[in-house]
Amino acid sequence: MNAGVPFRRHSITVRMTVAVCTFVILFSSLLAVASLHYFKQELKETISSQQMTLLTVVAQGIDQKLTAAQKTVVEASRDVTADMVADPDAAQRFLDGLHSVKSLFDNGIYLFSKDGRIIAESPFLPGRRGKDVSFRQFYRQTIATGKPTISTPFISTHSPGTPALNITAPVRDKSGAVVAILGGGINLLQDNFLGDLSHTRIAQNGYLFLVSGDRTVIMHPDRSKIISAKIAPGTNKLLDKALDGFEGVAENTNSQGVHVLSSFRRLQTTDWVVGGDYPLDEAYRSVYRLERYFAVAVVVSAFLIILIIRLIMGSYTSSLVRFAEHVKQISSKNGADRLFKLESRDEVGFVVQTFNAMIEEQDKKNEELFYISTHDALSGLYNRAYFDDQMDRLSAGRIAPISVVMADIDDLKVFNDSHGHSAGDVLITTVAMILLESFRAEDVVARIGGDEFAILLPGVDAPHAEVALKRVRSVADKYAAQANGLSLSISLGCATVEDPARLDEALQQADQQMYLDKVSRKLVEKEAEL
Repeated sequence: MNAGVPFRRHSITVRMTVAVCTFVILFSSLLAVASLHYFKQELKETISSQQMTLLTVVAQGIDQKLTAAQKTVVEASRDVTADMVADPDAAQRFLDGLHSVKSLFDNGIYLFSKDGRIIAESPFLPGRRGKDVSFRQFYRQTIATGKPTISTPFISTHSPGTPALNITAPVRDKSGAVVAILGGGINLLQDNFLGDLSHTRIAQNGYLFLVSGDRTVIMHPDRSKIISAKIAPGTNKLLDKALDGFEGVAENTNSQGVHVLSSFRRLQTTDWVVGGDYPLDEAYRSVYRLERYFAVAVVVSAFLIILIIRLIMGSYTSSLVRFAEHVKQISSKNGADRLFKLESRDEVGFVVQTFNAMIEEQDKKNEELFYISTHDALSGLYNRAYFDDQMDRLSAGRIAPISVVMADIDDLKVFNDSHGHSAGDVLITTVAMILLESFRAEDVVARIGGDEFAILLPGVDAPHAEVALKRVRSVADKYAAQANGLSLSISLGCATVEDPARLDEALQQADQQMYLDKVSRKLVEKEAEL
């Protein structure tokens, strides 16, 4: 019996160790699974939000540039005369002189006859006048609708073998009848505003692409896919939904069979869809890494418990539990509180360091996206969307009084026409610096239009608002003097309300005051000239 005592004592120790280790392993594993599942969902929501923000910005940019390009063609079409339609040489001289139009269209600009033949094109290519293009979709649609058209992609004959698209506008005579078509071509393989889309990356391997309503690939990082073949229905189910009107983010299998996080946003100017594919193995890489780290931590903790069960188990499990609770509550935390504080060099510490690094990277990306979404790219001031949000916030708040200042750069279009748009951009940024120097850090200084600025001054009454206007004029004079006679004229207006709910009225009043200031300044200038 005595020989059996050590065995029984050893057996109890083994059973206790096995029981505790089993409990710890199961508990840690379940906790890890729950935490990782929760974190994966949070990460997916964060990435989805970032992707949709990116696609929204990209889609708006493409819409704006397509609209601008179409407007340019329409305006140029109004200058086409009957003599140009009848005389190819006159038409050629006209097209060659459209420098601003040619800067937008890298695949040539064209004048087509009503029956679908080339009258002239710039740059000139010999032997192409009279060439029949009446089979082209852009010609048929323009003739059929009598309206400007953004074409589907096609293989260009101007740049043989090159995928391109045309933006066209009908040319009308004095009676309003269509007598010709003016068009501009965009080369889909060049680095233009569409080609730039192929260079935009989502992290390392994610990318953006552009698909037309008839499933033709307009832009893709893999240039061989551009208009080479239409995407067959069923090969990309989320794209099928997007073409039917869906906008959003979801896990998906693309037409190459790759599992991705896909996002889609439709354009407003045409039936195109902007898409983004982010490979799941990269999107969830941090989650997969955490899964491996958790597995290592569980195994190591079990081994340590076997060796010194009472010494290590409490603190080790405590760290894991605290970390898991931190992950569970991460959505309710902000700033540095989202980081998990643990002074440890073991596996759990390594997991925490990786987690903290990932949180910091997410915060950095979120800050960058927030800055992009709330600031004007040229001036660095707040944009219209942020200004409107602050208007809503202050209107619903209790801060009073509130003053609103409106500012407008006088004759910016004339300045642009005389000195060029680059000089005009410098003028806009100069006015932005003047406004930033003239107002407080807590004031909302925003660029709300091409030459318009608006400033919200919470807690500022009418007399102090007038002082602020004088300060703007003083700072503007200083900048003009330093710039050796810079042509700088700013019209200003302000209004103050005691009731925040009437802030919209103050904005309208400030705009009216600015208009009156502009009129008054022009009258003074005319009197000075007399």
